[in-house]
Amino acid sequence: MSRDLSKDTLLIKNIFYKQREDFLKTLPERDKKFTFPDDVEEIKNVPYASDGLPAHRLDIYRPRKAGGQKLPVIVNVHGGGLIIGCKEFNRYFCANLCKKGYLVFSVEYRLVPDCLFFDQCRDVFAAMDFIGEHLAEYSGLPDRIFAVGDSGGACLLTYCLAMQNSRTVAKAAGAMSSPAYEASGADFAPSFLPVKAAGFISGMFYTTRFDKIGLFLPNYLFGKGYRHSAFAPYVNPEHPDIIKALPPCYLVTSHKDHLRNYTLQFEKALSHYHMPHKLHDFPPDKKLVHAFSVFEPFLEESDETLQEIAKFFQSID
Repeated sequence: MSRDLSKDTLLIKNIFYKQREDFLKTLPERDKKFTFPDDVEEIKNVPYASDGLPAHRLDIYRPRKAGGQKLPVIVNVHGGGLIIGCKEFNRYFCANLCKKGYLVFSVEYRLVPDCLFFDQCRDVFAAMDFIGEHLAEYSGLPDRIFAVGDSGGACLLTYCLAMQNSRTVAKAAGAMSSPAYEASGADFAPSFLPVKAAGFISGMFYTTRFDKIGLFLPNYLFGKGYRHSAFAPYVNPEHPDIIKALPPCYLVTSHKDHLRNYTLQFEKALSHYHMPHKLHDFPPDKKLVHAFSVFEPFLEESDETLQEIAKFFQSID
């Protein structure tokens, strides 16, 4: 007797929602554990879209000592496997990034199963466009813009950057760059915010492998018919159209990162196509788990991670 697929779908969705609920319950205790730095100005819940959705807001971090000085910019895309997570969880991580001399924008976006992966890309692009339009207001340098994502946020950021720089990838995802966008019938347009380099921390780059992620997530990310869609070739992030469209990348993982193999495999793809990048693979240490610089932002190794990312960004012309 065959199972009722609609019941299976509802069951999995309820699991997603329960995970999200449990995650949000951890935030108050986390705030008790850490102290927000006094030398960072924090502007919370700035809408980047006019629809009033809580998911369409961002937080801004700026060094208090900067005054009116124009600063390089980092766009942060939080992790959570694309089904949980929130910008508030990255609050201390972003504050520490800010202390390296950056104006940091931390982006909220809608989560699966309330939307598809392509909607999440649309959200990130809308946030990036807002940032570009308001750089002068917050004293950001328009020619020194970078991006950082952890875990699922690194996956989302990878595809957004590829869509920005590859018309083929964008079109397959239902996006089209202006001016063709208006006449194409595309669902959204990639942002024109020029990202010069990216940092990927414990990236969840692969979503269709035969593992705990790939066994249940793809249909909820890309839609049930994704295997027969124009985007099907691109669910593999090693596709040359994606790899060759990426800016210089700084990759971070650790021996205790449960997605370490994802980063190592993705790094091989970058090397294969001779794309500029750098990898920092931290040695075995029980405290250096998945995305440790986000989960434990005040570790010595977390500060080292941010210093190295900042150094890498500074090296980019």
